[in-house]
Amino acid sequence: MNFPPPGPVEGSGVEGVGVAGSGANDDAFAEGGHGSARAGSFAPQLAMRLRAWEDGTRFYPGAIALCALCLGLVSSHAPAAGLIGGAAAGALFVLHKTLKAALVAAVLSAGFYLIPEARFSPAYWTTLGLVTAAGFFPRSLVTILLRAPRWCWVVSLLVAMASFCCVLLLQTPVATAAIFVGSLSAAFLGAGLARHLAMVDARLLAWGEDGLVPVTRDLLLGRVTAGMLHDLAQPLNVISMANGNMRYIVEQLDIGEDNRKQLLDRVARISSHTEAAAFILSLFRWFGRDGDKESSALNVRSALERALAATKSNVRHHGVSVELEGNALEHLLPEHHGALEMMAVAALLSAFGGFIGPNNEKRKGKVLLRAAMTPAHVVVTVRCIDENAAPAPARKLDHATLWLVEQVAIEAGGDFRSMLRSAQPTRFVIRLGRDDI
Repeated sequence: MNFPPPGPVEGSGVEGVGVAGSGANDDAFAEGGHGSARAGSFAPQLAMRLRAWEDGTRFYPGAIALCALCLGLVSSHAPAAGLIGGAAAGALFVLHKTLKAALVAAVLSAGFYLIPEARFSPAYWTTLGLVTAAGFFPRSLVTILLRAPRWCWVVSLLVAMASFCCVLLLQTPVATAAIFVGSLSAAFLGAGLARHLAMVDARLLAWGEDGLVPVTRDLLLGRVTAGMLHDLAQPLNVISMANGNMRYIVEQLDIGEDNRKQLLDRVARISSHTEAAAFILSLFRWFGRDGDKESSALNVRSALERALAATKSNVRHHGVSVELEGNALEHLLPEHHGALEMMAVAALLSAFGGFIGPNNEKRKGKVLLRAAMTPAHVVVTVRCIDENAAPAPARKLDHATLWLVEQVAIEAGGDFRSMLRSAQPTRFVIRLGRDDI
């Protein structure tokens, strides 16, 4: 399909780019001055903000914080309410609402002066402790706690129910222990429910510095690229065939040796670049798949090398080097080769991004990939060090990509973790179960 070239638009001074009625808009802007420009930009912003409030997304964290506050205040007279307040505290922890949790903790602390019974209420103290922990515990615990086996959720539900019944029926020290155990179980359940709600409605979490738009764009770009691979391969085949014919013609021409050598050098350069482009297309075509090679070649080393080849374009300068080491590089992975490649790509993208500063300054360092064998797993660690061999932070993975890669690891019977250091990820741990035992 041939598309017509863009032509100049009437009333516009730039070819190919213009808006109908632009002259009238310019006149209106000139007459209204900066005030009309402010009014024109304020209306869309107000509409977007009203839409965000209209769908209720902004109300979830505030409503949960209000529930935690009210349930905590009445827990001194109704200890069973403290268990439900613990569930609200767990939800605040997952939703990353540090300020709201701090405000609730401050009001509950002030409640000691307004409610004398609160000073001697185990439920009140437990709720205050959980809300305080929700505001100040490190966020790295979210993915660790919520990666628990499924049976843990059933056990927590049963424990919370039994504790709730004990608090309602008993007035002995057993009830005090039930308040503490039940509140912890309820906080775990509240965190899990909030996590599930955030997955259903992604707007509840900050899915990256710029929101969901970049993640969605990259995801759709990958799907669009997959459909173009065949179309890109055809021109490369034509170029390769034409280059081979050109070599044959140059070799048969009656020209001087110097001219022949120059032409053959150019033919060789075209051939090398064509092969490089074909290799890149192969990386795209077989990314995350296991069928491009024989099973004997699908080992840990090949998966990591393919991941490095796919991500090396993200290294912005020559001051970053990569090292592969470990005794598990030759371990065969015929079934989970693609999963390891995807997990390694996610870790390397984050690692390479850490060598570019916030002001685009270039940092030197090294990325170390170590594959080790354990009695039951193959463990691959990805960590960054600076030019002084000190641990260097990588760029933090957005929540959407991290969640997707975690699901890939679970499907492969493994695990993917982003280990934090000073609130910045410095090491990624990829663990896959061994299939040779």
